[in-house]
Amino acid sequence: MWQVQSGSQLTETLKEGFEKRMSALKTAYAKHRLEYQQAYESHVNWEFTENELADIVTFLESPVGKHYLDGRWRMEAYVGTNTEDLEEQIVIEAQASLTK
Repeated sequence: MWQVQSGSQLTETLKEGFEKRMSALKTAYAKHRLEYQQAYESHVNWEFTENELADIVTFLESPVGKHYLDGRWRMEAYVGTNTEDLEEQIVIEAQASLTK
């Protein structure tokens, strides 16, 4: 995601690089947070009834549910939203801000 040209000298530590890029990503995301959150909540509300959500909460608070959350990557396989393009835009904006 963050390109470095072959043979170029690194001018930052791993931690500094991570913090710089995470800050850029958070700044880019902040402008789109409301839109992203609304899209996610809209999908959840469309996908599940209130009773189903209550059952899901009960499950997630159980030991098996907590184990499931520990493997959060699996959630992305089951719960999709229409935010993929928005996520890409946020990353592009974060990358662009680093060249300024």
